[in-house]
Amino acid sequence: MFTNSISCRFWLSVALVFTAPTALSESNTTLSIAVDAAWQRSPLARTLEARRGESVAGQESAQSWIAGSPSVGLSQRNDRGSNQTGFRETEVSVSAPIWLPAQRSARESLANISADELDAQIVHTRLAIAGEVREQLWAVAAARDELIEAQDHHRHLEALAGDVIRRVKAGDLARTDGLLAQQEVLAAKSALAAVQTRLQVSMARYITLTGQQNIPSPEPEPIATSMQQPHPRMLFAHKSIQRSQASLHAVNSTRSDPPTVGLLMRREQDGMVSRSSQSVGIAVQIPFGTNARNRPLESAALTKIETARAEAAQTESMLLSDIELARQQLTASEQGLAAASERAALTREHTELIAKSFRMGESGLSDLLRSHALSHEADVSERQQKVAVGLAHARLNQALGILP
Repeated sequence: MFTNSISCRFWLSVALVFTAPTALSESNTTLSIAVDAAWQRSPLARTLEARRGESVAGQESAQSWIAGSPSVGLSQRNDRGSNQTGFRETEVSVSAPIWLPAQRSARESLANISADELDAQIVHTRLAIAGEVREQLWAVAAARDELIEAQDHHRHLEALAGDVIRRVKAGDLARTDGLLAQQEVLAAKSALAAVQTRLQVSMARYITLTGQQNIPSPEPEPIATSMQQPHPRMLFAHKSIQRSQASLHAVNSTRSDPPTVGLLMRREQDGMVSRSSQSVGIAVQIPFGTNARNRPLESAALTKIETARAEAAQTESMLLSDIELARQQLTASEQGLAAASERAALTREHTELIAKSFRMGESGLSDLLRSHALSHEADVSERQQKVAVGLAHARLNQALGILP
């Protein structure tokens, strides 16, 4: 009766809480789909995608010869208040700042390189989001495997408790053995509730990241044979250097404000002779550059170049370190899995022998419970090492710059 009551309450709670996670494993969701979903939910991704419009507008603006807003001027004068001969002069002008050929070429080059940098930043950001999805996916897988082992351990202890209670009622075992068995069942149930909480937390984080209830099947990714060329992190770093250099070139090409070119038309009317004359003229204003204007811009551009170079060197160093660390973690996890599998096999064999000895009355209940605990611990370790191998595969591909 003790066994049946605990079993019913336990399986009811599991059915209520874990119906959705069980269904997730049957979905056709892939890692690529999960990364796409996380990308769509990322505020940074949305910002970068929106900046594509700015980039296109910047390229179109750089192709224009006009450096600013055109202006229209109108002036008129006459001799009222003086000779009053009927003299009248009207002048209409249109002017606009115009880029010099070198200035326009430098601005166009800067706009194109800025667009390339944005594309590289988008790929770099997508790789970073893929890394977050990979981490959360394997965190859910680890919690699920832990839950499976906790459920299996709980079932074994329930079955053992039922057998012990029957033997206590038959007089084969002491009442203390029955109480001990019941305590172990309750302890396993408490541990199961803790595992449920960890799985719920992992699933909540995954859903927040991707917005999906379904998760990809946690299968180890095939390891890439070589690093992605070009690596998204290095590509973004190099494009940042190129943009900084193009910015300096644009500053050097624009030592002064662009010249202003104007077209004017003048009409003069002389009241004394009743005739008028018209003339057309061109006006040019050429500003001169000064150190007060150019030096701060040039210094800022040089600072950006040095910063971009330092960041690129650091990125390259970190990239090589991450790849080497990921390879070492993969080797360690594979070795750990081999040891954990061997240990699990030995503990299962040991538990079977202790269980047989207990049924024959040659071993005590404490020995059997301790053997079950060791076997459960070994099984959990083996499952976690399998997850560690899968995570190590994902981290190595992430370090190599492989996008799902």
